[in-house]
Amino acid sequence: MQHRRIIKQGPVVLASNEDGSMDSSAPSSQGLFLEDTRYLSTFQIRIDGALPLLLGSSEEILFEASFLQTNPDLPNLSARGIGLLQKNTINDGAVRIDLTVANWSREPQSVEISIEVGSDFFDFFEARGVKRLKRGEMRQPEATADGVKLEYLGLDHVLRTTHIAVDPPMTRFDQSRMYFQLEIGVNDRKGIGLSVTLKEEAEERVSLQPAPEITRHPKPPWFDDCTRTTLSNARVEAILQRSIDDLEVLLTEFPEGWVPAAGLPRFGVPFGRDSLITGLETLVWNHHLSRDVLRFLAARQGKENNPWNYEQPGKIMHEMHTGELARLKEVPFGLFYGSVDATPLFLVLGAEYIRWTGDLELFRELKPNFEAAWTWIDEYGDIDGSGYVQYQAHTPPKLSSAALTVGLFNQGWKDNALAVMYSDGTMVKDHPIALAEVQGYLYRALELWSALYRDMPESEGMRDEARKLAARADTLRQKFNKDFWMPDKRYYAMALDGHHRQVDSVTSNPGHCLWSRLIDEHCAEDVVKRLMDPSMLTSWGIRTMANTEKAYNPFSYHDGSVWPFDNAFIAAGLKKYGYVAETQRVFDALVDASLYFEYRRWPEVYCGVSRDIGGVLARQPDASRPQAWSAGAGVLFLQIILGIAPRPFSSRVDISPVLPSCLTELTLSNMSIAGGRLGLRLVREGNSVLMEVTDNPSGLDIVIHPAARDHHHISGPDMPAMSR
Repeated sequence: MQHRRIIKQGPVVLASNEDGSMDSSAPSSQGLFLEDTRYLSTFQIRIDGALPLLLGSSEEILFEASFLQTNPDLPNLSARGIGLLQKNTINDGAVRIDLTVANWSREPQSVEISIEVGSDFFDFFEARGVKRLKRGEMRQPEATADGVKLEYLGLDHVLRTTHIAVDPPMTRFDQSRMYFQLEIGVNDRKGIGLSVTLKEEAEERVSLQPAPEITRHPKPPWFDDCTRTTLSNARVEAILQRSIDDLEVLLTEFPEGWVPAAGLPRFGVPFGRDSLITGLETLVWNHHLSRDVLRFLAARQGKENNPWNYEQPGKIMHEMHTGELARLKEVPFGLFYGSVDATPLFLVLGAEYIRWTGDLELFRELKPNFEAAWTWIDEYGDIDGSGYVQYQAHTPPKLSSAALTVGLFNQGWKDNALAVMYSDGTMVKDHPIALAEVQGYLYRALELWSALYRDMPESEGMRDEARKLAARADTLRQKFNKDFWMPDKRYYAMALDGHHRQVDSVTSNPGHCLWSRLIDEHCAEDVVKRLMDPSMLTSWGIRTMANTEKAYNPFSYHDGSVWPFDNAFIAAGLKKYGYVAETQRVFDALVDASLYFEYRRWPEVYCGVSRDIGGVLARQPDASRPQAWSAGAGVLFLQIILGIAPRPFSSRVDISPVLPSCLTELTLSNMSIAGGRLGLRLVREGNSVLMEVTDNPSGLDIVIHPAARDHHHISGPDMPAMSR
């Protein structure tokens, strides 16, 4: 399988083939993008007119991709006589492509290097397949010896320019190709440098907002003020370090702060759900990310009823685009609100952030936004008065690119048209749909805010609201466990359809309700048994759908694939209910899966084929990598290991520590929690874990709890468990 090479800094993304070339006709989005526009769609190097042979490439170094190639056998040049090193970098928002041509032959060489360049200036959605009836003016390339200028005047009256400055000067420019004649002595080398400048210029009275700035800062000022870790297992440490590196790459600066792009190369823009989940996953590492995400989304909270983009007052956006099609409203995704779970997750992250930090200042700043989100849940989210948060698609399902122009038929995190299926293999078309995990998110929000309001300073005047939310949470818990429970399957339904019938497929969705603690204690063991059953748990993680379902397809996006973030949330839920051995099994599966990916990087999704079927892990060719909530999953496992949570507005920190079987020691320092800093060291000793508080300058009150309950154990006797 061919690897893509993708680098990003701020709103600039450079995505190429494994050999450094770019092909606009490739099925995956390739090219040089600024925000939502492709400024370079074609890039191909030739040596004396021939395509070079790839020897190797890498994107391991942040903001840099390297490619090493050589020549095939040519009339005037023996095979492998020339070495060609290409290095792509993004630095301070500037794109640089440097070529080093080395003569490895035994005699001087005269070599012609040609570089084909071109830009279609496609909008992001055009690059993904949307066909337009009319486009703007594509201007003829302007070339001099020192470079090439490519221009496109869009129908949105924005002039977009790609300027490629070259050094040394070209010998000629012909048919979109830049030519350089190099005279290279034996064991000598010559360089060719390309500096690529991307520019948007709007006509008078045309706004380019909202848009991020091309920043000179590759990462936020708060990024390194984080929890630092040392792990005894190099493999797990590599996973964690790659997760943090990927978060650094994905972050983009906006006026409200730094927000992660969802995933590369196709989703290099902010998504509400993705940003919120990433914030929840990374609180134990750096809570500043959550603060910035909350401010960013609050600034774009829905204000009016607009069926075109699914906007409603108080609703949190799904995604934001700034390209030509979005500005012209040829697609509804400028600010698009078509997700059912972003609003309850906004409330969850808001409460979790305040619980971790005690930040009353941010609470007061965003209190109107939190109140608007509750109002949306009551007045818009509960479409039929059932007490559940639901979604209603405005368009019928279409298994084509039409989804890119009319919105989304399914609006949970499993959002493709075939994601919500009955057990008989038929598509659920009866809306509104109440997804199991969304009710879990709502329950989590009710519980967290109830506790926050209860423990807030009395001067905030929120005690009555605390009691009301606690009562709502109890009502939702009872109703959910009655309506979603499938007695014959000893499991919960994926959803309720428009007539409140159970969507009876066995899926991973109810696993999120372990994380939110919505599942009744007496049903939890049955849920865990099903999740740990081979029909769900593969060699590489828990599937999104059991392989016993008629709609199951291990190569699909949501009906049998494996998502690392999904597994991390389920693992966190398993730990909360005391299923430590089962948490270990999920952790082991994901660690094993990391062996099949470069740099131990978990992608967005991979196939649900187990080891005993295919022998190896099967990758999804178009999966985003890096991807924000997959990167966050690596950090979430730290929180799972610690079982750490602060009590709101107090100095108390509760911990239920464990160590995975692959770790003998874990050290953490500089953890920001409950208004203080904390350092911890966990060491395995026999079948127990000893914890030492290595730093506690604020005098936090550390309360340790057992991680597992003996009667909660359903794994086989030979299954290695997290020590406790």
